[in-house]
Amino acid sequence: MKLNSKEKKFWSKFAKSHWEKKSLLVKDFASSIREIDEYQIFSMLLKYSDLCRKLKNTDGIKFYENGIRLHEDEVYSLLPEAKDVSLKGYHLRMEKVFSDYCLVCDELLQVSQKNREQLLHFSNTLFSYVGFPNRFAEIGLYLGNYRKTPFGVHVDGCGVFSFPVTGKKLFRLWTPQFATKNPSLDRSHDYGRFKKYSKVMNAVPGDMTYWPSSAWHIAESNGSFSATWSLGVWVDVNHQQSLESALRPLLKSQLGPQGQSSYVNRPTLKENGQLEKLPQNFQQSVTKIKKLTRNQIEDSLMRDWIRLSSAEGFKNAPYLESNKKLNLKNQIQLNGTEKIQWTDLKSEAKRIFAFRGKVWETSKASPLFSLVKNLNLKKVCLLSDYLGARNGKRDLVILQELFACGAIKLIPKKN
Repeated sequence: MKLNSKEKKFWSKFAKSHWEKKSLLVKDFASSIREIDEYQIFSMLLKYSDLCRKLKNTDGIKFYENGIRLHEDEVYSLLPEAKDVSLKGYHLRMEKVFSDYCLVCDELLQVSQKNREQLLHFSNTLFSYVGFPNRFAEIGLYLGNYRKTPFGVHVDGCGVFSFPVTGKKLFRLWTPQFATKNPSLDRSHDYGRFKKYSKVMNAVPGDMTYWPSSAWHIAESNGSFSATWSLGVWVDVNHQQSLESALRPLLKSQLGPQGQSSYVNRPTLKENGQLEKLPQNFQQSVTKIKKLTRNQIEDSLMRDWIRLSSAEGFKNAPYLESNKKLNLKNQIQLNGTEKIQWTDLKSEAKRIFAFRGKVWETSKASPLFSLVKNLNLKKVCLLSDYLGARNGKRDLVILQELFACGAIKLIPKKN
């Protein structure tokens, strides 16, 4: 989806004047992102709640009563149900029990392929103007009749775009300089004396608010029901930290068991206090590190980059549970617009494939390469044309995992 001249002007100005600089309120924000409305949010929340019940795990959902977080065993009975029908229906059930409650969910993308595509248009546009995050972006949902954010005034490591879908939302912001001079603001619920120094943004459904990662903030309400979802772009990992993380596996493999040693044989200190040389295991490590080639270093960085790139900047993605097992008689096709990314390693005769943050390695001789290229070209592919009955087992396992990740779809057989 291409941007029109008005959209290009908006994003150019946003990147120059607001991104990681100052907050912004856009009334009646003209974007396809508004298709993620209260009905879509309830649908995702219900699916994720069903998944929590199925897996008996409420990771990703937090429930607060009067600012106190409930234990996960108490949360199951408070999750949305199909009989609620809507966000407001869920609220009607909750307000009978709670005068002040807040439900937070950070994992809605696990259950929505459709809304991921809407988000990708928004995030890809953003990233094209401000750069790709070294860490990730994630969506969060806050709903309830709570009067203040349960955990008080706080600052995150992410820039936040917020979209109300029902009710009114008031956000109160302070600069990092003010928070430094007034440390009692941190996690405070009693900040009346600081209100006059804050900036206030009032938003309703259709509006978009933004604040940079350095802004201290809290949401307020008069106790009426509201639901707001947000996109948080984490900017708390710099280039140096990203390089260190990417190179760590390479150093581990190069140093071998020596790298796991907890002790150093200390060299003798001279009488004049001079420490003349490195310990022996340090010297051995230097020798091993010097043997690393440019290709090995580039491959290590590429492994990490293709993981990040294929995730499209997001923390998580839909995972499709299916009992369907692929076989060589199946016809498959790329599912959606996201391509299966691939690259060749330089230091090994290997090829890497990646999709939504998951990475697979094969030999360069694998027939999977031809299949993936044709899938990326939107072709319908019969598996038996690419994979043999004897040597295609490993590739079929990879394809099964790609299927579960939503990369490919089955083409139904014609009757």
